[in-house]
Formats: sequence, structure tokens, C-alpha cells
Amino acid sequence: MIQKEHFLEQHDPERKDFQIDRIILFSDAVFAIAITLLIIEVKAPEVDHSHTTTADMLQQLVVLIPKFSSFIISFFVIAVYWRSHHRIFGFVNNYSERLIWINILFLFTIVLMPFSSAYYSENVGYNVPFIFYNINIIFTGIANYWMMRYVFNPKNSLVKHQPSPMYSHLFKSRAVAIPIYFFCAILLTPLPHFTSPIIYMGLWPMFYFIKKYNTRKYGNTAPVKQPHTKHKH
Repeated sequence: MIQKEHFLEQHDPERKDFQIDRIILFSDAVFAIAITLLIIEVKAPEVDHSHTTTADMLQQLVVLIPKFSSFIISFFVIAVYWRSHHRIFGFVNNYSERLIWINILFLFTIVLMPFSSAYYSENVGYNVPFIFYNINIIFTGIANYWMMRYVFNPKNSLVKHQPSPMYSHLFKSRAVAIPIYFFCAILLTPLPHFTSPIIYMGLWPMFYFIKKYNTRKYGNTAPVKQPHTKHKH
């Protein structure tokens, strides 16, 4: 039988923490680049000081509203996923080849977001860019949920302390809610597209009510210590 996670044996066990840090630092760099690329797509309007009036300048800014709306939405979506990634890896004490590849797949969807965001903002009023943008975020949510389930599965021996029941259900509820929310946004495609920023603003009230519900139901915030099990190779 082929040994699972064989490549981990190529590293000194004492450098395990360093290898986990490398995964986190690489991921942070990808997040930072992706979130920066969002604003690069918003080009500052050119102003001819001899001919451009104040009204013209204001009109130029009005034209940029769809791009700024897309930038703001995508900025906070990426920020939410960085926060989720930060929470997940705050519990990770071990790693595996599968975790690395799930993380890479997750980061692929993050890197794609500046493109899908620009594609949507440049083509407001068309269904395909709007749907493409939402599908990008849906797949990001699916990859995030997959990684979360894999990390916190006791069989994988990646964490020593499981999150408390409240936080565990909160993490999972948020991870599932985001793809569902953006899928519902796709179902609203026939609505006028100027309503899309309003649709997306519902994310934050949704997060608030999810947290309130899980806090009331699962109250306990203490982490649960994971029984020590030898990691299988």
C-alpha cells in the first residue's frame, strides 16, 4: 500500500511549525496581492485643467460608481475570506499534502476575483459578467468550506484543540451561507443591475444574525482539546 502523505517524511519533524508558517505566509501574500489588484482596475479619470469643469469632474466620478461598488464589495468579500483563513489556521498544528492542495485551490479562486470583479464592473447591465462574478465567489465559498471541514475533521489529526461548539457551528454556518447568498443573487439576475450593490449589502446583516443565533444556541466559547492521536502516514 502506498503510504499517505509520504512527502511529509522529507522534512525534519522539528521544522513542522516552520512549514505551517510558510503555508500561512504564502496565503497572506496571495490575499494581499489580490486585494491590491482590485483598486488597480479603477483608473483615475484624466482631467484637462483648461477645459474640464467641476460638473465634468463630478460626471467622471459618477461614471466610476459601478467600478467603485464592485471594488468595495470584492474588497470586503476577500477580507471576509482572509479572516476565515486566519481563524482556520489559528487552530492548525499539523499539515498534510491534501491540506496544501485544498489551500492552493482556495487561493486560486481568490486570485481570480480581481478579474471577475473587473469583468463585472466593466459590463454592468449584462447577465454573463454578473453571473460569472457570483460563481467565482460561490466556488471560493465551497473551497473554504471544504478546507474547514478537512482541518477540523479529527481523523486528519491537524489540530490539537477543536473550536468550541459555538464557534464550530458559527464557522460552518458562515461558510455555507456565503455560497447560498451569492447563488440567490444569481437568481435575482433579471432585476435591474443597479440594485446589485444593495443586494450585496445584505451580507453583513446576515453575518450578524448568524452570530446571534449561534451565540444563543451554543453559548460555550471554550476550545475543546483534541485527544492526541498519532498522525498516520
